[in-house]
Amino acid sequence: MRSRFPAFNTRVLTAVLLVALPVLLVGLVVVLSIGQGRLRDTHASSLAQDAEYTAATLDAYVFRRILDAAVLGRIPDVRKAAADGNQTAFNQASSMELDHRWQTDRAATATKTGILKSSASQFLADIVGHDTVYREVLVTDRFGRLVAASNVTSDYFQADEDWWTEAFDNGRGRVVVSDVRRDQSAGVYAFDIAVPVPAPGSDELAGVMKIVADSREMLVGIAGLELGKSGEAMLVRPDGSIVFSRRAYDPNARFFAADLLREGLEKKQQNKEEPGPLTFTAKDTSGSERIVAVAPGQLARSYPNLNWMVALSVDRDEVLAPFQSLVSYFVLVFALTAIAVLAIALWLSLRLAAPTIDPDVDMHLVDHAPIHHLDEATEPR
Repeated sequence: MRSRFPAFNTRVLTAVLLVALPVLLVGLVVVLSIGQGRLRDTHASSLAQDAEYTAATLDAYVFRRILDAAVLGRIPDVRKAAADGNQTAFNQASSMELDHRWQTDRAATATKTGILKSSASQFLADIVGHDTVYREVLVTDRFGRLVAASNVTSDYFQADEDWWTEAFDNGRGRVVVSDVRRDQSAGVYAFDIAVPVPAPGSDELAGVMKIVADSREMLVGIAGLELGKSGEAMLVRPDGSIVFSRRAYDPNARFFAADLLREGLEKKQQNKEEPGPLTFTAKDTSGSERIVAVAPGQLARSYPNLNWMVALSVDRDEVLAPFQSLVSYFVLVFALTAIAVLAIALWLSLRLAAPTIDPDVDMHLVDHAPIHHLDEATEPR
């Protein structure tokens, strides 16, 4: 006899496989996509929190330095030096002549005037010598003439400088903070703080004090951020210009996501939303997709020129790397599930298969004797 093979219902087998396997595959893809999206959103939210914290730390540092500068401007020796300078009648021609001689031979002229020998200058020199954040401190009277300085300054007459005009404020006096700039000669980032100096015993404006502060301590919060191998932190402005970056200094460099940043800020402004962190994905100059979080500081509320924003970014592939390692497990689960589905499909096809006829078995028709029907008329009575 020939061997008997189990019969399959091909329609049932095909139907089960065509329905189950695509649904399983689609479900797997959906789960992977949702998992990647949630991981990306979670990391973006974490970056935004780090950016907000860094921006707040930066604000606190600058406000503390402004407070320190205001306190220095009220030191008795400093106030007295400014007030004493105002006792000399102002003469524009003589001030400009002395400024020219000062710029020509700074050390000799400074020594001849005796400005650096005053008690106020010695106090300022001691401050600069013991606090590396202060790189230079100078004081002028209300006419812009130099009356005290921690060291030899670049010029004598300061009234023609923008910072002095803004800080003097037509005799009212106000605090002025400059943007961070790169000091090429010293190779450091610095910013200026100018504060009014009141006269002794009153709040009348006697002069102006300017402090040139090293910003390395301020920027250490950005430089020291650990964001993984591909993480990058920088201080940027809304127009995409870079205030500070951990990369090598390039004055022409711009934030790679400047356009998206500007669009996000404009959208917030149009929707009248409160300033807050922005998160988005953008491609850098190399074409790699990065997750970006940008948080504004609060300094711009008091000093509009300090519209700094902390921008943190990390490569998307690095963020999703832990998730990608799970893909092999998902593939294994899919393979095992597919095998189980195939087994169930085979079992169902066997159960629902039509019975087969063995060709080796002879099938004979049984002849039956004819059945005769009797008419009613011939039936015996």
